[in-house]
Amino acid sequence: MGAALKLITERGYDRTSLQAIGREAGYSRGLVSHRFGSKEGLLWAIFERTFGEWQTESLAPRVGDRVGVDALRATVEASRAATRRAPEKMRAFYTLLFESLGPLDVLRPKVAEFHRRQRKAVAAWIRAGVQAGTVRADVDPVREAGLFMSMLRGAAYQWLLDPRGTDLDGLHDAIADAVTRTLARSRS
Repeated sequence: MGAALKLITERGYDRTSLQAIGREAGYSRGLVSHRFGSKEGLLWAIFERTFGEWQTESLAPRVGDRVGVDALRATVEASRAATRRAPEKMRAFYTLLFESLGPLDVLRPKVAEFHRRQRKAVAAWIRAGVQAGTVRADVDPVREAGLFMSMLRGAAYQWLLDPRGTDLDGLHDAIADAVTRTLARSRS
């Protein structure tokens, strides 16, 4: 998977063959097909592994049992840390995200479902914050979850495209501030 990740990030999905992946990994093309079933199967395994590592190594330790604004702010910090710590993994993750928009129809439903699960988890944190009294009761958790994910994805994407021209820390700070202003219940 490491060889495939490297080559797909460098060349893109279409220009990376199973033969090249096998050669880069020191294995035969047949072993790659046998293990993952297809190039698409390998791509999805990489996607799941990359996200799973981020979730386990960065997100879960920061979020813990937090809910509401605190959970969202912890997610912003996890995203910032992961992007800084492993920009090549983040680039690969975004390459895979965008590959699902191309002619690779088999991945599109899986990536769409992946995003639905993420928005659902964020909406659950927001609902739990409403229940705990830390998030305003009049917010729409589903809409706010979509907006939150859009902001996080957009910040990382801009930085990956133009790291010198994009203030990643400033964007993450602005996202955290926006979440607080938009969702936090007044303390009066």
